[in-house]
Amino acid sequence: MRSLLLLLVSVLTVFAAAQQQAGAPAAAVAAAAAAAVADEGTKAPRAQQQQQQQQHLQLSLAGDKLTHYGASFSNLTVDIVPETEARLHVKIRPSGKKRWEVPDSLVPRPGAVADLDHSRLLYRVAQPVAGAKQPRPFALTVTRLANLEPVFDTRGHTFMFKDQYIELTTAIPKSASLYGLGETTLSTGLLLPRDGRKLTLWNRDKPAADPDQNLYSSHPFYLQVNADGSSHGVLLLNSNGMDVILRETSLTYKIIGGLVDLSFFMGPSPEAVIRQYHQVIGASVMPPYWALGLHQSKWGYANISVLESVVANYSAAGLPLESLWVDIEYMASRFKTMTFDPVRYPAAKMRQFVSKLHAAGQSWVPIVDPAVSVDATFRAYVDGTRDKIWMRDHKGKTYMGQVWPGMAVYPDYLHPNMSSWLTKQLSAFHAEVPFDGLWLDMSEPSNFCTGLNCRLDPKNDTAKFWLQVHTTHDYKIAEMRLITNRTTCQMACEAAPPSNTLAHPPYVIANVNVTGTPEPLGQNILSPTAKHYDNTTEYDAHNLYGFAMAQQHYSAAVNVTGRRPFLLTRATFPGAGRFTGHWTGDNAGNWENLWFSIAGVLNTNMWGMAMAGADICGFADMTQDNVAEPPDRFLSDHDYEQLCNRWTSAGAFYPFSRNHMIIYGRAHEFYRWPSVTATAKKAYGLRYRLLSYMYSSLALVAAKGGTLARPLLFSDPSDLRARNATAQWMLGEGLLVSPVITPNTTTIRPYFTAGNWYSAWDFKRLRVPTGRPVQLAASVGDIPVHIRGGAILPMQVTPSLPNVTRDVRWQPVTLVVALPAEPSPKRAARAQVNAGPLPPHILDAPCAEAHLKNPGRLVSCGFLYADNDTVTTSINNTLQVWFTAVTAQGGRSGSISSFVLANAPPAKGQLSIEAIHILGVPGTAADVPAVSVYAKGQKALSSYDAGSGVLRIRGLKLDAGVQLNVDWRLRKA
Repeated sequence: MRSLLLLLVSVLTVFAAAQQQAGAPAAAVAAAAAAAVADEGTKAPRAQQQQQQQQHLQLSLAGDKLTHYGASFSNLTVDIVPETEARLHVKIRPSGKKRWEVPDSLVPRPGAVADLDHSRLLYRVAQPVAGAKQPRPFALTVTRLANLEPVFDTRGHTFMFKDQYIELTTAIPKSASLYGLGETTLSTGLLLPRDGRKLTLWNRDKPAADPDQNLYSSHPFYLQVNADGSSHGVLLLNSNGMDVILRETSLTYKIIGGLVDLSFFMGPSPEAVIRQYHQVIGASVMPPYWALGLHQSKWGYANISVLESVVANYSAAGLPLESLWVDIEYMASRFKTMTFDPVRYPAAKMRQFVSKLHAAGQSWVPIVDPAVSVDATFRAYVDGTRDKIWMRDHKGKTYMGQVWPGMAVYPDYLHPNMSSWLTKQLSAFHAEVPFDGLWLDMSEPSNFCTGLNCRLDPKNDTAKFWLQVHTTHDYKIAEMRLITNRTTCQMACEAAPPSNTLAHPPYVIANVNVTGTPEPLGQNILSPTAKHYDNTTEYDAHNLYGFAMAQQHYSAAVNVTGRRPFLLTRATFPGAGRFTGHWTGDNAGNWENLWFSIAGVLNTNMWGMAMAGADICGFADMTQDNVAEPPDRFLSDHDYEQLCNRWTSAGAFYPFSRNHMIIYGRAHEFYRWPSVTATAKKAYGLRYRLLSYMYSSLALVAAKGGTLARPLLFSDPSDLRARNATAQWMLGEGLLVSPVITPNTTTIRPYFTAGNWYSAWDFKRLRVPTGRPVQLAASVGDIPVHIRGGAILPMQVTPSLPNVTRDVRWQPVTLVVALPAEPSPKRAARAQVNAGPLPPHILDAPCAEAHLKNPGRLVSCGFLYADNDTVTTSINNTLQVWFTAVTAQGGRSGSISSFVLANAPPAKGQLSIEAIHILGVPGTAADVPAVSVYAKGQKALSSYDAGSGVLRIRGLKLDAGVQLNVDWRLRKA
């Protein structure tokens, strides 16, 4: 699919051409150079090369400060490389020294495109003063040429580069809005706070329910949306621990190692920024179709009989169920990963159960942890020890920690022997019971102990017991105190002395606990002093561990199954989305966490993982302030039911939709309450009608980068009030979801950007001349979902609520054409983000061209994609169709056509167009539609409902892979 879509006209090229046609002088789009402005204590530059296309500068230390963090490097090299019209790359490194950086094996660097036209760059870097007699301190100033506003400006701020401390600050306009940078459950929601707090990037196993702490993943990327709507993004590609300090007018990085490796993405719209970012780190992987179904999980499904009852209960309730996810309870003995307990989950019986699931179109996903039990009889341990693929401690010995299996070793996922070892283990696992996806947990990686290394204390009989005790076959682990004692460190660990600068670096990042107390860098993780096969330390590579684990498991799963896998991973880093989805982690069952989940899903999409979701109804059963005890402080059963109702409605429109819960909390499968069952039927009924729309949107994301779930402000970056609409989200280009997130609420006031919006439930139009909140009724069980004017959505209708996604996949398609509110702006295809709402799909060439060719008319666009879950996709095995509707002003006549990009088996001939619904057609009950379908033997029936403004064309039997041409008009009777 990538090869085909690369043939399309780059929309950035369209933007640049429009700018030139508008008279932008070519000379104003000059190439890059370096800035030299005053700042005491930084390095004075010696310009070595004055080359327009690239700059390579040598910096010399003028004066040092903050010496308690170590000595600064005497000489630095600065490489400034324009890579595309909209992307600039700047790398700063110590001269002549090898320095740790994120390896290309994880994040391949794209480099500069061939034949880059430097006259069309959207940026410049400030030019040094020629012939200056006195060297001036270095500063980096990157400017957007369209308005000459800086997008990154270090002038007047400290820049320091030491072995274990790098400080870099850029100015930020007070009026700008910032997004990204994580992973943290921010108490402020989606918008990054500007109050001086530190956002810490250091992966660890902390509950997502605890706000304002660093969590499982690290993503050093931010999106800046300025007051006029112009947007840009900045990636600092560095895997070392860091603090990012956000103030009203500045952003400061404080990093404990690595390089300054910056990429700037000029947008100019937010979604354009995200696409450009994903061109560097890699676009989100295309999931298999079944991943869009409803998933059910629990930590604590004690045995196969319980799983069978869950499936039966979903069926009896008439609810869809796509997949069962099984937590560590399936594992044998002391939670040995990729093994089956002979009593709770005997492999033969589990294989029979999974066979029934597969026959019904359902799937099974097991959890897989990285830690491997230290057991001389355990195949995975024996093979790994032979292949020498375990992480090593600071002395070169195998590193041991404590996780669910007790004493455990950690695979080195960067090891060259890793692929063969992992493929062997997964192959044996799959041969016992064929899995459909993999759930990668504890991948920070988590450690119940803290130390340079840990060992069993043979003299401590109590600790020895808890390390070696087997899991009870009845799985009453809470009653036997197994959870508390297994997760408490029972090993004798070597503490790192204060002089160990890897465990105790001179600058202490804000790796704090819930009370705000600083914790050591190695607290409850694989020690930062641990080493990979090539002596790379975890101090440098720690934040990459979960990413590398996902990469290796994706490759191994493809080798073992021969199918497109679906992975869900807890610990991630930029680029991980090429292999995995992500869930927001251990949240809590309260209203605040329902709201938090929205920011979590939207951020994860911006970070390049489109298949994002949160545990619906909450993982942990806690009170509003996340205190699990005493029990009388929990939400009442009535209030919990109300929460689960609202969360079910919202969660049905997460890209990844899963109900998951903790072992000792209240069960909340959707069939537990009649009211929640009814809510789930309604919400998932709409989701399943939208599966083709969602899958097609994901195909665009996989091909071009970008988001499936995105903030509403992306539809109109110039609407300042839309930036506060953080309790809503767009799903793709054409759908707005506005859930209820507060208790005892039956009316809400969601925000709408200017334009036409149509209820996805009854297609009634909501006119919004200018952006504003609109009061809507939302009784329990209802959720406002609206289609955006200018979008075309492929939808599918089944006679009843489907049980599985395969019942929907090849059903006939109804094209829902939503007419926009006003003519397509003449400048819609330019980089003019401050001119009002951006039309749906304006970044996609077929739609951008339609707007350019039809000024003054109403243009709507949509995309349809289908495949058969093959690992790789191209024009040779997919269906790819663009639909364009062009409507005359007044909205009473128009045409609908398609542009077929690909139509190849196995998707060829599988999908047909059976109906077209045109929304927002003005008229009266006396008006009569007239329709012409230009296809051999085709006759269409049509009707018009003046009350809803919907013109329906039905009775079609059109192959979706054959060019579509339909004319329509509404005439007086």
